[in-house]
Amino acid sequence: MRRTGRKHRIVDLAFLWGMVVISISCKGSVWSTDLREVGLYDSYAPIEKSSQYQVFINEKPVQVWRETCHDMEAPNEETHIHTALFDYSVGAQIKIVSSTAFTDFVLSPKRFNIATVKKGNELTFVIPEYYNYTLVIPGQEPLMLFGAPDLSSYKTENAVVFEKGVHTAPDGLFKLESNTTYYLEEGAILNGKVLIQNAQNVKIIGRGYIDDRTKPSRGNFLRVYNSENIELKGFGIRHATQGWQVDMVNSKEIQVSYLNLLSFGLNNDGLDLGTGCSQVHFEHCFIGAGDDGFGWHATNAAEDGEEPLTDCTARDCIIWKGKVGHGIRIGSSLETSAVKNLHFKDIDIVRIADGRAIVIPHSDWAEVKDIVFEGVRDEKPDQGGFVAAYIGQTQFSNPAGYRPGSISDIQFINCVSNGTNIRLEGYDEKHKIKNIIFKNVKLAGRPMQQSDIKMNEYVENVVVLND
Repeated sequence: MRRTGRKHRIVDLAFLWGMVVISISCKGSVWSTDLREVGLYDSYAPIEKSSQYQVFINEKPVQVWRETCHDMEAPNEETHIHTALFDYSVGAQIKIVSSTAFTDFVLSPKRFNIATVKKGNELTFVIPEYYNYTLVIPGQEPLMLFGAPDLSSYKTENAVVFEKGVHTAPDGLFKLESNTTYYLEEGAILNGKVLIQNAQNVKIIGRGYIDDRTKPSRGNFLRVYNSENIELKGFGIRHATQGWQVDMVNSKEIQVSYLNLLSFGLNNDGLDLGTGCSQVHFEHCFIGAGDDGFGWHATNAAEDGEEPLTDCTARDCIIWKGKVGHGIRIGSSLETSAVKNLHFKDIDIVRIADGRAIVIPHSDWAEVKDIVFEGVRDEKPDQGGFVAAYIGQTQFSNPAGYRPGSISDIQFINCVSNGTNIRLEGYDEKHKIKNIIFKNVKLAGRPMQQSDIKMNEYVENVVVLND
């Protein structure tokens, strides 16, 4: 890691072996093991070169890695994912070569209907205006392609630069400072959790990893608390233990783009928002999660207050979800004044082992309203349920005493699922679910019907529209 420019002088850590390491704007000191001589990840146990796949972009080879991740379905075992990070360019030709023969395959997102040429063990296709893809060949470990723009312009003389190598904070926590850009070179690994708290104008940019697979400890991983004007862009998150991968509370004006997450452990939500978040925007992210892909909630009014979760968006993201949880969850805990003005657009749930595409399990008192789910596509072939929304006390309700909330003005537009079950349940006459619109929704390959909805007497004004 180094910082260029005059603001701070950081000396190359390779020359400080055995000495106190300078703080780099993180409260804990940082040690670095240089991987420059042995290759990008040759000495890093969770990552090795793939012998299963080769990837070429416009005939130029791209390095493919075989990554080891924790699997919540088998806590003492491992799951293996092959990954390739490439410079995205619309219209580029991608060629994938498998080391073993195959007949069937699934290339996602399916919604693009990408024309694919198969010749022997090779697949060739031209990428549309989209960044991330998955290839599943029956009997083989999956391949994930992560597209990203060139981010080298962020590597300026005033940036804190984490160079290629492993960087570990002695206390296991990188605390980032205001008015600072942190640049992660490809091959850089931040081993430990990251905290942005009571800070402004912070950027984490680059193509390295934030990764605790080798020294896991429980807890939420990348945390943004009581902060504003934050940018997270381009890097990977690899989390090996219990906790949400990205968690934000009481923070605003945040841009999150081109992240790739692979974490399949218990309670490993992907991109989570909490109380008091506003103007948070996610785009072009790949969310590999053991639990909910997006988990937007409000879990602790006593500690976090009751400012509304409002005016946030997610678009053009892929979800690859494990055994528990759902694709998109608003709730369960909603201990805040309001959850409103949220928009999800073009979210592809390319794998979901269990759970529904969208759920709003409302177990507290917030007013939940004005939420749009547009172009959410659940690719699970044998999906049972598409949407569930209900108001009621659960194990996640505030322990001080249950207070019911409300759900209203929710739209589902141009969504697709093989699940034909929709469940809507209000609480009582004063706490209803109302004004719900399903427009041009397809279930099991056909237009949605009013009969697909199962609802109780505390639900009103539910409309199904098909053009």
